[in-house]
Amino acid sequence: MSRGAARTRTAVRKEPARDRPRGFRMTLRPAGRATFAHCLRAEWIKIRTMRSTVFLVVGTLACCVGLASLNGASAGGEYATMTAADRAAFDPLATSLRGYLLAQIALGLLGGLMITAEYGAGTIVGTLTAVPHRARVLAAKAVVLIAVALPVGLLVSFSGFLVGQAALAGAGAPHLGPSDSPALRGILGGALYLALAGLLGLAIGTVIRSTTATVTTLFGAMLIVQAFAPALPGAVGDWVAKYWPPIAGGQIITGYRDPALLDPWSGLAVMAGCAAVLLGVAFIVFRRRDA
Repeated sequence: MSRGAARTRTAVRKEPARDRPRGFRMTLRPAGRATFAHCLRAEWIKIRTMRSTVFLVVGTLACCVGLASLNGASAGGEYATMTAADRAAFDPLATSLRGYLLAQIALGLLGGLMITAEYGAGTIVGTLTAVPHRARVLAAKAVVLIAVALPVGLLVSFSGFLVGQAALAGAGAPHLGPSDSPALRGILGGALYLALAGLLGLAIGTVIRSTTATVTTLFGAMLIVQAFAPALPGAVGDWVAKYWPPIAGGQIITGYRDPALLDPWSGLAVMAGCAAVLLGVAFIVFRRRDA
């Protein structure tokens, strides 16, 4: 190395940094923690940008309104030929809100997709890397799901009620108005029931981690058991018809009171308790199992 190059390096080494204030120290600031508000915003973006969300909501609304119209027209046309016992048990509220059988599967699937879609695409790893607090992630998913499912359930119940009652009125059968007490309970309770169905889907999807298995489980628990409950023998069939959560919760949309079944709000409480237990299991599994 030449003497000129050495003197140049020494001068550079001794020259103070002109763009730094005196006493300046370079420090690295730790990255901020992902708060619950951050998780809520992230989960809202996820559910809003999933193409299946729009398809499920629009399809559910269309199917439920169509079923309400068909049920109302069919039941209204048969009312004139019913016996006195059948007329006494005629339930215009349940007739117009029968579309909840499909809506519960759709919103349960939406809840399941919030977690199974991430497992299927592998993005769950990125989610848990950004937010290591797993309970916070699942809680944010549940809150966002309720924020979507509750208004959708209210819209489905209210629109189905209006269309179904209009069909009953057109056929000259007994019908209800929106201000009637059973109608208000059925519309609001139906929305709560559908939100709970969404939470059941989220819990099942968290435990199973497969979209196909989640859909199969939802169909079995919410439709198949309900369809075959009357065929079950003796006390088993009576217990299932009274306490099976989807069946008990479905009493919230009925106007006719069957003394062998639970009251509407008691049945909905059974459904809520089942959702709470399954969500508790989902939280435990989600925290202990690897992504």
